[in-house]
Amino acid sequence: VKLMAMEYRSIVADFLFVRVSQFYGGKVGEKKSPVKEDWQWFYRNLDLVTELDPWFQDPYYLGNGMLTWDAKMYKEANVLLKKATDARTWDWWFPFMLGFNKFFFLGENKEGAEYLLKAYERPGAWTILPSLAARLYHDDRKTDNAITFLTGFWKNEKDEKVKKAYAVRIEALKKISILEKAVVRFKLKFGRLPENMDKMLIYGIIKGVPKDPYGGRFYIDERGAVRTTSKLAFATIERQKKEALQKQK
Repeated sequence: VKLMAMEYRSIVADFLFVRVSQFYGGKVGEKKSPVKEDWQWFYRNLDLVTELDPWFQDPYYLGNGMLTWDAKMYKEANVLLKKATDARTWDWWFPFMLGFNKFFFLGENKEGAEYLLKAYERPGAWTILPSLAARLYHDDRKTDNAITFLTGFWKNEKDEKVKKAYAVRIEALKKISILEKAVVRFKLKFGRLPENMDKMLIYGIIKGVPKDPYGGRFYIDERGAVRTTSKLAFATIERQKKEALQKQK
C-alpha cells in the first residue's frame, strides 16, 4: 500500500482512517463486543495509517483510547504512541499518554515517570509534570493518579465519542477512589479489611454503594482492592448478558 500510495500517502491515510473510524462508530459506539480478530484488524489498519502519515494525530488518539481500555492490547497501543512520540517531536501529549500507559496498565512506574519528564521538555507541556513524575516514583495512589491523567486526556480530546468515554471512566474511577478510602478507614478502625461492601455499610463507614456508570457492581476482592464486575467497559456487561441468555436456552 505504501508503494502504491507514493505522493498520495496523506490521502490514502485519510481514506483508511475513515474505515477504521467506521469500525469504532459501528461496533464500539453501539456497545457491541468486538472479537480478537476485529481488534487485530483495527490495530493493523491504524499501524498502516500512521506509517503512511506518521504526523497524523487522530489515529493515535483513537488507537490508544480503544486498544488500552477495551481491547487490552497495551503493547500495540504503546507501539503507536512511540511512533507518535518520535514523529511529532514538538508534541508533548504523546509521551505523556505513553507515560500513563506504562504506569496504569503495565505497572512500570519508573518508565512512566521518564516519559512524563520527556514530555515536560517539549513546548507547552504542563508545569505539573515533574511533580506527577515524582508521584509515580514514590506514591502508590494509583486511582487518584489515574484520575489526574484521564482528566487531562478528557480536556484535550476532540472526538466527542472518545471524550464521552473518558468522562465515564473518570466518573467510575472517582467512585472507586471514594470506596478505596473507605476501605482504608475501615482497616484503621477495626484492624482488618472488610469482607465486602455490606460490612462497610453496617459499620457506618459508607452511607451507600455508588453505582458503576458502566452498569457493573463494585465489590472488594480477597486482597481488599475495590473492583467492579464491569471491568470498566460497557462491552463486559453486554457479554455477560449474552452469556446469561445462552445459559437460559
